[in-house]
Amino acid sequence: MAYLSFARKYRPGTFGEIVGQEHVATTLLNAISTNRIAHAYLFAGPRGVGKTSTARILAKSLNCEKGPTPSPCGTCSSCAEIARGSGMDVLEIDGASNRGIDEIRNLRESSKFAPLKGKFRVYIIDEVHMLTQEAFNALLKTLEEPPPHVKFIFATTMPYKVLPTIISRCQRFDFRRIPPRDIALKLKEIREKEKLNVEDEALFLIARSSDGSLRDAEVILDQLLSFTKGAVTSGDVVKVLGLLEEDALFGIAEAILKNEKEKLLHLVDGLIAGGKDPIFVTTSIVRHFRNLLVAGVSGEKGAPLVAAPEESYKRLSVQAGLISTDEILYIIYTLSTAMDLIKKTSLGQIPLEIALIKLTERRKADSIREILERLSLLEKASPVSEPEEAPAGEVKELPKASTVSPNEIMAERDILLFQKIKTSWNKILNIIKAKKMSVATFLAEGTLIRISDDALMLGFDENNVLHKEALEESASKDIVQEAIESVTGERIRFCVETLEGQALGEAPLMPADVEEDASGESALNEPNKIDPIVESALDIFDGKVTDIRGKKAGGRI
Repeated sequence: MAYLSFARKYRPGTFGEIVGQEHVATTLLNAISTNRIAHAYLFAGPRGVGKTSTARILAKSLNCEKGPTPSPCGTCSSCAEIARGSGMDVLEIDGASNRGIDEIRNLRESSKFAPLKGKFRVYIIDEVHMLTQEAFNALLKTLEEPPPHVKFIFATTMPYKVLPTIISRCQRFDFRRIPPRDIALKLKEIREKEKLNVEDEALFLIARSSDGSLRDAEVILDQLLSFTKGAVTSGDVVKVLGLLEEDALFGIAEAILKNEKEKLLHLVDGLIAGGKDPIFVTTSIVRHFRNLLVAGVSGEKGAPLVAAPEESYKRLSVQAGLISTDEILYIIYTLSTAMDLIKKTSLGQIPLEIALIKLTERRKADSIREILERLSLLEKASPVSEPEEAPAGEVKELPKASTVSPNEIMAERDILLFQKIKTSWNKILNIIKAKKMSVATFLAEGTLIRISDDALMLGFDENNVLHKEALEESASKDIVQEAIESVTGERIRFCVETLEGQALGEAPLMPADVEEDASGESALNEPNKIDPIVESALDIFDGKVTDIRGKKAGGRI
């Protein structure tokens, strides 16, 4: 007898066997029980979560000899044929290979005939989004007013590609990714029935790697049994699927907690040299700290949220006790930023290494919090009153001086705010650009200098007198100040001054959407780009460019 894979052998045959889609099963069961069966259903969701299986179960419920029934017998000829995919009254159609208008016309004509054995003719169209627009249009009339003996069940992984006119004629059910813990429980059930020698940790690793797809998990288990010819350990899963070992993740987390820079670099280099992708390594570390976050916040109640055996969850809980929630959030944010850089650049593991080294310096972030707390205390402090005059013959003790002077704290505040503005400058410029292009254009040529006397200073060289004068107008200052406040939450004055030489060695700050090419020249000098001065004129006079003539390469109009 031919071998039957687990994905086929343990395919759900009743609504009660559907894993992770209770909302769908309950609704369909109630619809059948109350005789409120719709003429068309759309099952949408990721691969391997039970869409087609649910469609077959619904078809069994409708055409079972006892049906329509919420509990099909599974043994009658109709149920058996549907389970095998050979039912005469249940037609399963692959939307990818039968996507044309001719196929849909044939379906429309065949739908007029009464069922041969059961009570309904059921059309199950898988990957229905693959149908052409003409095919969808040909189906519309029949879908809206089908014969009473016809039911349509559509399944798709891309519902956004299905025409709204089709969706509006169906009852839509969104299938969810199955939680790893539910997948692991189903795999344990298969292990018991098949008498397999598979470690619990191996099952949890398979469940985590399946991305919410029970079918994928069953296929992976099949593959591992072929690889090991018997017992399956967590090491086998790591080897076959190319996962990171649990010890490696705990080791990286420990090195971050202990600020061990050299160890981190060696650990990451070893993983990359072993064939691991930098994105995969970064994602695995982020997932580990997410699990630490769950363990730290939820304690024992968080176990269902983490696909891990009991011993592994205890280990997570111990490590979570060594780090604060704020630190975990900071680490996850930093690593997520590194992940974006890896995806967008060809730097490989470098952004990950930089992020990990940065995380070993995270203690410096605590000093910022201390400064903010000190600022808060200063704001709450009452004004210093004059010391009372002491009675004659008695020396009045003067109040003790504060260990932190207000000037020092305000200086720290200015430094922090200045850094915040510099970091967010591109965002501020884009906000200003939306309000008034000329102001953003002039600002882009300037240099942020400092915050002094509660004012942000922007400098221009002697050749940009026009820019300076334009920004000194009160209307321009108001736009800049409002944009800064909207981003930083701080109200601060805005001033401009003339620089002498290269003040502070700062380069002009360009807007986020103006990039430099390899030669170092601004994209504003590229062909068909508008000169800043022209852009300002367009903004002032509410004009538009109709033609560009006489422009030399690398020069201005």
